[in-house]
Amino acid sequence: MIRRLWPFVMGSVALGLDAYVIAGLLPALAVSMGSREAVVGLGVAAFTGCYAIAGPLLAGQAGLNSRRSLVGALAVFTLANLATAVSTTVAVFLVARAVAGAAAGVYSPLSSAVAATLVGPQNRGRALSLVLSGLAVGTVFGVPLGLALASRWGWRAAIVLIVVTGAVSLAGILSHGGDLPPVPASSPAARLRAAARPDNLVTVTVTLLTGIAPLGLYTYLTVVLGQSSLAGHQTAAIWVWGLGGAVGALGIGHVVDRGQPLRLSALLLAGLTMALAGMTASHTPAVMLGSLFVWGVCGWASLAPQQHVLLGANPDDGATAVAANASANYLGSALGATLGSLLVAHDATATTLCLAAASVAALAVIGQLARSRMSPHS
Repeated sequence: MIRRLWPFVMGSVALGLDAYVIAGLLPALAVSMGSREAVVGLGVAAFTGCYAIAGPLLAGQAGLNSRRSLVGALAVFTLANLATAVSTTVAVFLVARAVAGAAAGVYSPLSSAVAATLVGPQNRGRALSLVLSGLAVGTVFGVPLGLALASRWGWRAAIVLIVVTGAVSLAGILSHGGDLPPVPASSPAARLRAAARPDNLVTVTVTLLTGIAPLGLYTYLTVVLGQSSLAGHQTAAIWVWGLGGAVGALGIGHVVDRGQPLRLSALLLAGLTMALAGMTASHTPAVMLGSLFVWGVCGWASLAPQQHVLLGANPDDGATAVAANASANYLGSALGATLGSLLVAHDATATTLCLAAASVAALAVIGQLARSRMSPHS
């Protein structure tokens, strides 16, 4: 399966690196651009916000010509990151992040939908988790590598790593043998009707809350770790979080294909809530490291079951269904990053940040339990 899907996985690696390495670069970015961390942190919100808007608007129509759309989205994404690497002001930086996010918003859901179509419904969960695992791999290996490059040659070197990774994915898709399958897309009116269906609304809302909680907090993970006993070991702590993410993303596919994705999602969200609350144990390294690992496992594993549910409930518009879920995730991240920026700007403690994230995750658990009681097409 990996031989057929590796270009899509590599593209996800680039997206994961792009979305998460910025959090570790905030101090250097702030100094380089003469700004505050809370301001340059809005680059995360710009990326994720534009991702959230572009996905549902464009992914459905893009699926009609999968190869051309994937190539175009990756090309724009790579060029936007090149612009990020050469930016010298906050304004240029934020615009470049917004363009990269919009391109990612088209590429990510479409690549997942195409991958699921290529392997057939019996292997859908594994295909989805494999593509999503690229995001985790981009964090586990890419983020520490990017931070290491940044510490030696400056923050721009980390962005160049994203450019190179995106270019490799682009080359892989261009050389992919055979035509890529089109992804079903309904009319705009039909999409609105599907989006308004209660089961879809609840599923997407749960994903939104899931994005707000862990992804928003991750944007300011350096702030949380800086006030803890792990302040001198932040790179190692990010490795632990990313390793958990890789385990969750890679392992969830087989479990999803066995059924019960709704129940599985509720369990994962409950674990995520407890892990985020556990991050308040700032003076107990073992508890914090364990919480980081479980946070990574549950946070990354929660995406595939939600996508599986939406693909099954919306067989006539797979690309838009996946795009809606992915956009909700990234919109949640944008909201979380923005809210986190406000809290950081008002000198909120690490405990406050973690408890706020845990509270939002608890709301996601309640929403998922409600979704489990609904009929598939209610």
